[in-house]
Amino acid sequence: MKCFEITITGELRGRGLRGSAMYMAFSLGIRGFVEYNHAGGIVIEAEGDEEHLEKFMAWLRTFIQSWKISDFSFVETTPKGYSSFEIHNNCNAEGPTVNKSYAAKSLILFWMRIRRMLGADKYQILQRKNRPA
Repeated sequence: MKCFEITITGELRGRGLRGSAMYMAFSLGIRGFVEYNHAGGIVIEAEGDEEHLEKFMAWLRTFIQSWKISDFSFVETTPKGYSSFEIHNNCNAEGPTVNKSYAAKSLILFWMRIRRMLGADKYQILQRKNRPA
C-alpha cells in the first residue's frame, strides 16, 4: 500500500478534473480525496496498490496533457487509511468539507454518459444484470 500527494497547478477550474479523478479512483480501487488548494491548483491524495496508483498517475498525465499546466508534482506520503475517494469543497479556515451532493450529481451524470454510449437497450440490460435479486 502506497500513498501519493499529487499537486497540479495551472488553468484547472471548470474542466471536470475532480469528478473524473473520482471515477478513475473508484474504478481502480483507490482511496483518498481531491480538492482545490488555496493557490487555485488541485491536490489529490491517493492511496492504494502500487500497480493501481501507477495506472491512476498515467491516466492523470494523459487527461491533463492538453491543458496549460504550470506544475505537476507528487510526493510519496504515509498511508492514512482512507475508506473511500471523496471530492472536497474548497479549503477554508475550518478545513476541507465533503461535497456529497456534488459527488452524487457526478455519479448520476457518469451513468447518463454510459447510457448514451451504450444505447438505451444495452444500458437497460446492464442495469438488470447488476440489480440485486
